[in-house]
Amino acid sequence: MSNARNIASIAGEDVLNASNQIVPVYACRAWVNFNGTSGTTADNKTIRAHGNVTSVYENTLGNYQINFAIPMPHDNYAVAVFGSNESNSNIALPTFGGPEGTSPAGAARSTYQQTGSVRVYFTNPVSYTGAVDKETATVAIFC
Repeated sequence: MSNARNIASIAGEDVLNASNQIVPVYACRAWVNFNGTSGTTADNKTIRAHGNVTSVYENTLGNYQINFAIPMPHDNYAVAVFGSNESNSNIALPTFGGPEGTSPAGAARSTYQQTGSVRVYFTNPVSYTGAVDKETATVAIFC
């Protein structure tokens, strides 16, 4: 087995031995794949697969709150988001933070990043204005 893929435990902390270097392992603390078009607005969305996520709630069109089963240790975590419509392959660039339309696509703000949940928004991938629901939406939290 390659040393680059061995996980060891040193002083109680998980580390990854990559190229003979000890590096901390920063794992994904929560992730979800959900259908943003299922149900209605102001409703829980259909979760396809998840880890450490209890529910996904649609606040308004394209605006989702991801709720964690086990809270994050702080609210300064990294959020990775991707969304697409399976029927037409349009990719929506996500925005975080303030109300839809107040942030350009891909902009990030921590206004709604909390230890127990995070909000994500999807905007139109062509004009970057107007909220859109996505058939396939994925969110991953790293902390």
